Order: sequence, then C-alpha cells, then structure tokens
Amino acid sequence: MWYIGTREEVEAYNEKVNEAKAYKGSITSNWANPRQHPDGSKWAILAHSTEPDEESGLKLVEELNEDWNSEIL
Repeated sequence: MWYIGTREEVEAYNEKVNEAKAYKGSITSNWANPRQHPDGSKWAILAHSTEPDEESGLKLVEELNEDWNSEIL
C-alpha cells in the first residue's frame, strides 16, 4: 500500500511514522524514502500498517501503477 500526495504531505506522513515508532537512528532512522513521480507532479510513500493517515489529503492506493517507473523523455 502506498500514499500519494504532495512532497509536503508525504514528508509529514514520514515524520509522523518516525515519531510514532521512535525511529531515532540506532537501527532505523527513517520509515521510508518519499518517491517522486517521473513527471514531478506528485510524490508517494509506503503506507505503514499500523499508522494510517486519516487527516491529510493523501490518497491510499494498493500499488503504484507502471507510470511511476517510466522515464520522462
């Protein structure tokens, strides 16, 4: 599962999970790395199974479709 939104939204979600799970750097310092769509218009981040996003505008999808892997020519 993935969340799709703006860079700010996915970074805020990442920070929320980091704080909730106490990722402080001893073993894991970051939940996930936000991923930019090739066209630059949106961002995605892995959804954490125990930290749903219910407050932002992030869209939850089962998986990223093939255009997330395409190259912009």
